[in-house]
Amino acid sequence: ISVMETGFSYIFHGGSLVTAAAANSSQSDNISYRLPRYALTVSELYRVWYTGSVAFPSIVSLDERYGAAWRSGDRQYYSVRPQIIKEVDRLVAARNISKGDSVLLLDAARREKNWTVNMLGNEIR
Repeated sequence: ISVMETGFSYIFHGGSLVTAAAANSSQSDNISYRLPRYALTVSELYRVWYTGSVAFPSIVSLDERYGAAWRSGDRQYYSVRPQIIKEVDRLVAARNISKGDSVLLLDAARREKNWTVNMLGNEIR
């Protein structure tokens, strides 16, 4: 979504309003994304992590392109999510199950304990 304001072009980019120049820049210090807050289940987090959405690139692609710089304002929110993704992979190996089944298992455990994704990540940590 582009917005013209005071002669600058602004774009809603990855959950943040940034200048068009910053959105198109390949320099990591010119861009900042905020992790989407709609990932309320392990399934949604896994999808955002590897696939992304129309409005938000995958976390994997952002990490590859910008390293940690893209999430400079979101470090605490981000910090527990990799633990969940690692736990999905750990369950795959330990139980010889698919990633999809591993995601469903973690989501079921999260729901059973009435935890948020953040609480699950902290518990895994």
